[in-house]
Amino acid sequence: MDNTKLLNVYKTSVLARRFEARVIQMAMAGEMPPSLHAGAGQEVCQTAAIAALNPEDYILYGHRGIAYMIARGTSLSAILADMAGKVGGTNNGKGGVMHVVDVPHGILGESGTLGGGFVMSVGVGMALKRKMPGRVVVYFFGDGTSNRGTFHESLNWATVQRLPCIYFCENNGFAVSVRTSASTSVQNIADRAAGYGIPGVVVDGTDPVAVYEVMEKAVERARAGQGPTLIEAKVTRLLGHYLADQQTYRPDAATILTTKDPLPKFQESLLRVGILTNALVKQIEDDAQRQIDEAVATVNAAPLLAPEAALQDLYA
Repeated sequence: MDNTKLLNVYKTSVLARRFEARVIQMAMAGEMPPSLHAGAGQEVCQTAAIAALNPEDYILYGHRGIAYMIARGTSLSAILADMAGKVGGTNNGKGGVMHVVDVPHGILGESGTLGGGFVMSVGVGMALKRKMPGRVVVYFFGDGTSNRGTFHESLNWATVQRLPCIYFCENNGFAVSVRTSASTSVQNIADRAAGYGIPGVVVDGTDPVAVYEVMEKAVERARAGQGPTLIEAKVTRLLGHYLADQQTYRPDAATILTTKDPLPKFQESLLRVGILTNALVKQIEDDAQRQIDEAVATVNAAPLLAPEAALQDLYA
């Protein structure tokens, strides 16, 4: 992973973290619906994985965070408009943050049912194999989602057909409030890959270089027609499952927030090798703040959807 990509992953992670913080502030102030499932702590992993893709590749994502969209190039104002129910979103304000669809940037959205993205990934993979060889699709999902029946059905068929699908599990240790150890029969989600005869890889999701290298190998394998890879990134969810989550099931939440954050550690590592300087850190943070302020101003000035818009963009 070269220095340019490392720096871009850092910039995107900072922007995603600051943007989410602003969205949380707005939601708590009643300025928009509190529908965000914050990805704080997982954005470094998400952005590093996406850095291994080409612009013409596709992604399907889970509902934990917005770094996916930012890393692929979707504008902040479009993401925010979708959250706020305003004109100008990728779904014209109808889909919310969990259904951002930006096809020109390779973002195909998220299923309305947990684990439905596995089935969607197979459909996309079949289309790519037949019509767009050389492209891949990545589905990001959580440890809880891996226990859905669609996981097993889809991985089996994707393997049989040698589809260019990559399955990326972000294991943060919780399915809402249920610990992975209480709901999952294997120690590692990636261990399940053996049942389908595909590579299963466990990686430290707080290490962007390690994540990138694992993804790069999976992408090469998929492009070569060798089929799927199951990647499991061990990550840390810094905040609650949703904005009002009191985290009574996680008594060490405050300690995790101050000691397990991968972003400061990433920053320190880049400072240590000279990719970052203190002046550049400030410049990146100032630029992120500027972009966020501009997006907020744009969306605040945009109109809410008219009631009759509810009957538009429908298929009979």
